[in-house]
Amino acid sequence: MQQIIDFIIRKKDVVVYLILLIFSLTLVFNSNYFHKSKVLIFSNSIANYSTENFNYLKEYFELKKINSNLLEENLFLKNQLEKINKNISLDSLTNINFSYKNAKVISNNLSSFKNRLVINKGIKDGLKNEMGVINSDGIIGIVNYTSKNYSSIMSILNIETKINAKIKKTSHFGTLEWDGLSTKYLKLNDIPETAKIKIGDSIVTGGMSLIFPEGIKIGVVSKISKHENQVTSYSVRSGNNDAFKYESRENYLNIKVKLNTDMSNLNNVYIIESLNREEFQKVKK
Repeated sequence: MQQIIDFIIRKKDVVVYLILLIFSLTLVFNSNYFHKSKVLIFSNSIANYSTENFNYLKEYFELKKINSNLLEENLFLKNQLEKINKNISLDSLTNINFSYKNAKVISNNLSSFKNRLVINKGIKDGLKNEMGVINSDGIIGIVNYTSKNYSSIMSILNIETKINAKIKKTSHFGTLEWDGLSTKYLKLNDIPETAKIKIGDSIVTGGMSLIFPEGIKIGVVSKISKHENQVTSYSVRSGNNDAFKYESRENYLNIKVKLNTDMSNLNNVYIIESLNREEFQKVKK
């Protein structure tokens, strides 16, 4: 400590000069909007340059992992093509045509109940609302807003997102949604208690809305519990105008699904466009 004090005493002229210089510059920048704006522009440019280079450096060190994921995805796609070649006679309902576009995630939020992502593709790239978004591990979300160069994705970690999903083994359909708690789990609703499922069973997309193709992996069942009875009322009127009312009591399961996708680590994604979705919607109406 004494050495530091001795050093300051020896260099007191320099120290006083630096203090006065900093004080003077602060007064100039705070009292002059022109100088202040120049400093802000300069500091922002340095910050942006540093952030950009840091991201490049981060991507460089993640190349090995990205390449490994690409190899796994290529193997999966080759297997899918092999299955299609062996099943040429698929009917028109299961042989729905989809097109894919690649994009990069440039913003990802996990801190709210209505999380969204931003990708670097927009209207000029052919993107529209209600296109599905996936990566090599599973589903990511649904496009809900597009500009010329960017698009907003309503994440599966959004309490307003509802995904049609099914249990791969039994083909029981349900609705997949997030309860706002853990970013690693979703819940699957509307599965009856009679469904013979167990922990570890695969959950995949149902394909009923044509936002996602059928069979895209989502996750696995991690917990099963019984739900309270759900009562549905029916009214029936006979030919003599006498009305009868009865109730149907059904038991449903609470199913907790562990996601395949790590939503906190997203880079490259695929945008899915259903080529027959508009026709499907017209017929459905």
